[in-house]
Amino acid sequence: MIIMRTQALCTSLSFKRLSLAAAIVSGVLASSFVQAAPFSAYMGATAGLSITGQRCPEQYPGCERVAAGAKMFGGWNVTPNVAAEINYFYFGQTRSDPVVKNLSDKSTHAISAKALAVGINWNIEMFEVAASNIRLGVARVKSRVDQGVTVPPVSNNASSTVVYTQTNDYTTSPYIGLGLSFPFNRHLRMVIGYDFISVSGADNRNRHLLSGGFQGEF
Repeated sequence: MIIMRTQALCTSLSFKRLSLAAAIVSGVLASSFVQAAPFSAYMGATAGLSITGQRCPEQYPGCERVAAGAKMFGGWNVTPNVAAEINYFYFGQTRSDPVVKNLSDKSTHAISAKALAVGINWNIEMFEVAASNIRLGVARVKSRVDQGVTVPPVSNNASSTVVYTQTNDYTTSPYIGLGLSFPFNRHLRMVIGYDFISVSGADNRNRHLLSGGFQGEF
Protein backbone atom coordinates (compact mmCIF):
# COMPACT_ATOMS: atom_id res chain seq x y z
CA MET A 1 0.00 0.00 0.00
CA ILE A 2 2.85 2.41 0.78
CA ILE A 3 4.42 1.70 -2.60
CA MET A 4 1.14 2.38 -4.36
CA ARG A 5 0.73 5.74 -2.56
CA THR A 6 4.28 6.74 -3.51
CA GLN A 7 3.69 5.90 -7.14
CA ALA A 8 0.43 7.79 -7.07
CA LEU A 9 2.14 10.80 -5.58
CA CYS A 10 4.84 10.75 -8.24
CA THR A 11 2.28 10.56 -11.04
CA SER A 12 0.05 13.26 -9.57
CA LEU A 13 -0.28 16.60 -11.33
CA SER A 14 0.79 18.60 -8.26
CA PHE A 15 4.05 16.70 -7.95
CA LYS A 16 4.83 17.25 -11.63
CA ARG A 17 4.17 20.97 -11.32
CA LEU A 18 6.36 21.19 -8.22
CA SER A 19 9.20 19.39 -9.99
CA LEU A 20 8.87 21.65 -13.02
CA ALA A 21 8.92 24.78 -10.83
CA ALA A 22 12.03 23.57 -8.99
CA ALA A 23 13.79 22.88 -12.28
CA ILE A 24 12.91 26.34 -13.62
CA VAL A 25 14.12 28.08 -10.45
CA SER A 26 17.38 26.13 -10.52
CA GLY A 27 17.93 27.05 -14.15
CA VAL A 28 17.25 30.74 -13.54
CA LEU A 29 19.64 30.83 -10.58
CA ALA A 30 22.38 29.10 -12.55
CA SER A 31 21.87 31.42 -15.52
CA SER A 32 21.97 34.54 -13.35
CA PHE A 33 25.18 33.36 -11.66
CA VAL A 34 26.86 32.82 -15.01
CA GLN A 35 25.77 36.22 -16.27
CA ALA A 36 26.85 37.98 -13.06
CA ALA A 37 30.33 36.44 -12.98
CA PRO A 38 31.38 35.42 -16.53
CA PHE A 39 35.07 35.23 -15.54
CA SER A 40 36.44 33.39 -12.55
CA ALA A 41 40.01 34.68 -12.55
CA TYR A 42 42.28 37.34 -14.03
CA MET A 43 45.90 38.43 -14.20
CA GLY A 44 47.82 41.40 -15.55
CA ALA A 45 50.79 43.73 -15.36
CA THR A 46 51.40 47.48 -15.32
CA ALA A 47 54.41 49.78 -15.56
CA GLY A 48 54.88 53.43 -14.69
CA LEU A 49 56.43 55.88 -12.26
CA SER A 50 57.44 55.01 -8.71
CA ILE A 51 57.63 57.99 -6.36
CA THR A 52 59.43 57.81 -3.04
CA GLY A 53 59.11 60.18 -0.12
CA GLN A 54 62.28 58.94 1.54
CA ARG A 55 64.55 61.67 2.82
CA CYS A 56 67.95 62.22 1.31
CA PRO A 57 70.98 61.72 3.54
CA GLU A 58 72.63 64.96 4.59
CA GLN A 59 75.80 64.25 2.66
CA TYR A 60 73.80 63.32 -0.48
CA PRO A 61 71.81 66.42 -1.50
CA GLY A 62 71.34 65.32 -5.12
CA CYS A 63 68.65 62.76 -4.32
CA GLU A 64 66.34 61.26 -6.96
CA ARG A 65 62.63 61.12 -6.14
CA VAL A 66 61.17 59.22 -9.12
CA ALA A 67 62.12 55.88 -10.65
CA ALA A 68 60.61 53.36 -13.06
CA GLY A 69 58.29 50.89 -11.33
CA ALA A 70 56.06 47.95 -12.20
CA LYS A 71 53.36 45.69 -10.80
CA MET A 72 52.14 42.16 -11.54
CA PHE A 73 48.84 40.94 -10.15
CA GLY A 74 46.33 38.13 -10.23
CA GLY A 75 42.95 37.54 -8.65
CA TRP A 76 40.02 35.19 -8.19
CA ASN A 77 36.45 36.50 -8.35
CA VAL A 78 34.77 35.54 -5.09
CA THR A 79 31.58 37.45 -5.99
CA PRO A 80 30.67 39.49 -9.10
CA ASN A 81 32.11 42.62 -7.45
CA VAL A 82 34.78 41.35 -5.04
CA ALA A 83 37.95 39.42 -5.81
CA ALA A 84 40.74 38.01 -3.68
CA GLU A 85 43.97 39.37 -5.13
CA ILE A 86 47.76 39.12 -4.86
CA ASN A 87 50.15 41.84 -6.09
CA TYR A 88 53.91 41.98 -6.61
CA PHE A 89 55.47 45.46 -6.72
CA TYR A 90 58.86 46.64 -7.88
CA PHE A 91 59.32 50.27 -6.89
CA GLY A 92 62.56 50.83 -8.79
CA GLN A 93 65.78 52.33 -7.53
CA THR A 94 66.63 55.94 -6.70
CA ARG A 95 70.21 57.15 -6.46
CA SER A 96 71.87 59.98 -4.57
CA ASP A 97 75.00 61.97 -5.37
CA PRO A 98 77.29 63.08 -2.57
CA VAL A 99 78.77 66.52 -2.10
CA VAL A 100 81.60 66.46 -4.63
CA LYS A 101 84.72 67.64 -2.87
CA ASN A 102 87.19 66.12 -5.28
CA LEU A 103 87.26 63.80 -8.27
CA SER A 104 88.42 60.88 -6.16
CA ASP A 105 85.17 60.83 -4.16
CA LYS A 106 83.19 57.95 -5.69
CA SER A 107 80.67 57.46 -2.91
CA THR A 108 77.25 56.14 -3.93
CA HIS A 109 73.87 55.73 -2.25
CA ALA A 110 70.96 53.82 -3.83
CA ILE A 111 67.55 52.92 -2.38
CA SER A 112 65.20 50.30 -3.83
CA ALA A 113 62.09 48.47 -2.66
CA LYS A 114 59.94 45.46 -3.50
CA ALA A 115 56.66 44.31 -1.99
CA LEU A 116 54.21 41.41 -1.99
CA ALA A 117 50.63 42.32 -1.11
CA VAL A 118 47.46 40.28 -0.53
CA GLY A 119 43.97 41.69 -0.17
CA ILE A 120 40.66 42.32 -1.91
CA ASN A 121 39.73 44.15 -5.09
CA TRP A 122 36.29 45.76 -5.08
CA ASN A 123 35.19 46.66 -8.62
CA ILE A 124 32.14 48.63 -9.71
CA GLU A 125 30.97 48.72 -13.33
CA MET A 126 30.24 52.23 -14.63
CA PHE A 127 27.83 52.50 -17.58
CA GLU A 128 29.27 49.32 -19.17
CA VAL A 129 32.27 51.25 -20.53
CA ALA A 130 34.58 51.20 -17.50
CA ALA A 131 34.99 49.83 -14.00
CA SER A 132 36.39 51.44 -10.89
CA ASN A 133 38.67 49.47 -8.57
CA ILE A 134 39.32 49.89 -4.86
CA ARG A 135 42.04 47.66 -3.42
CA LEU A 136 42.74 47.08 0.27
CA GLY A 137 45.28 44.72 1.76
CA VAL A 138 48.49 44.06 3.63
CA ALA A 139 51.97 44.22 2.09
CA ARG A 140 55.31 42.76 3.04
CA VAL A 141 57.91 45.32 1.96
CA LYS A 142 61.62 44.78 1.42
CA SER A 143 63.62 48.02 1.47
CA ARG A 144 67.24 47.85 0.33
CA VAL A 145 70.03 50.40 0.67
CA ASP A 146 73.26 50.00 -1.31
CA GLN A 147 75.99 52.37 -0.19
CA GLY A 148 79.55 52.85 -1.34
CA VAL A 149 81.92 54.84 0.86
CA THR A 150 85.19 56.19 -0.49
CA VAL A 151 88.16 55.31 1.68
CA PRO A 152 91.08 57.75 1.25
CA PRO A 153 94.49 56.34 0.31
CA VAL A 154 96.87 55.46 3.09
CA SER A 155 99.83 56.91 1.17
CA ASN A 156 100.49 59.34 -1.63
CA ASN A 157 101.27 56.58 -4.10
CA ALA A 158 98.08 54.63 -3.40
CA SER A 159 94.62 55.30 -4.83
CA SER A 160 91.34 55.61 -2.98
CA THR A 161 89.04 52.60 -2.73
CA VAL A 162 85.27 52.25 -2.39
CA VAL A 163 83.79 49.97 0.26
CA TYR A 164 80.28 48.76 -0.59
CA THR A 165 77.65 47.78 1.98
CA GLN A 166 74.09 46.50 1.61
CA THR A 167 71.29 46.82 4.15
CA ASN A 168 67.90 45.08 3.90
CA ASP A 169 64.89 45.98 5.99
CA TYR A 170 61.51 44.18 6.11
CA THR A 171 58.23 45.71 7.22
CA THR A 172 54.54 44.73 7.15
CA SER A 173 52.41 47.66 6.02
CA PRO A 174 48.83 48.51 4.94
CA TYR A 175 48.18 48.80 1.22
CA ILE A 176 45.55 50.74 -0.74
CA GLY A 177 45.00 51.07 -4.46
CA LEU A 178 42.65 53.03 -6.72
CA GLY A 179 42.14 52.39 -10.41
CA LEU A 180 40.04 52.32 -13.56
CA SER A 181 39.73 49.63 -16.21
CA PHE A 182 38.38 49.85 -19.76
CA PRO A 183 37.32 46.63 -21.55
CA PHE A 184 38.37 45.97 -25.14
CA ASN A 185 36.45 42.69 -25.23
CA ARG A 186 35.36 39.96 -22.82
CA HIS A 187 38.93 38.84 -22.15
CA LEU A 188 41.12 41.97 -22.27
CA ARG A 189 41.09 45.25 -20.37
CA MET A 190 43.30 48.32 -20.24
CA VAL A 191 43.98 49.30 -16.61
CA ILE A 192 45.38 52.40 -14.93
CA GLY A 193 45.91 52.84 -11.22
CA TYR A 194 47.55 54.41 -8.23
CA ASP A 195 48.97 52.23 -5.45
CA PHE A 196 50.19 53.37 -2.04
CA ILE A 197 51.99 51.44 0.71
CA SER A 198 52.54 53.15 4.04
CA VAL A 199 55.95 51.94 5.22
CA SER A 200 56.69 52.50 8.90
CA GLY A 201 60.05 53.60 10.19
CA ALA A 202 62.34 56.59 9.96
CA ASP A 203 62.99 58.78 6.91
CA ASN A 204 59.45 58.59 5.43
CA ARG A 205 59.80 55.44 3.32
CA ASN A 206 56.23 55.44 1.93
CA ARG A 207 55.92 54.00 -1.58
CA HIS A 208 53.76 55.25 -4.45
CA LEU A 209 53.19 53.76 -7.91
CA LEU A 210 51.30 55.41 -10.78
CA SER A 211 51.05 52.92 -13.63
CA GLY A 212 49.09 51.57 -16.57
CA GLY A 213 48.91 48.26 -18.41
CA PHE A 214 46.66 45.38 -19.39
CA GLN A 215 44.58 42.72 -17.67
CA GLY A 216 43.50 39.37 -19.09
CA GLU A 217 40.37 37.60 -17.84
CA PHE A 218 39.47 33.94 -18.14
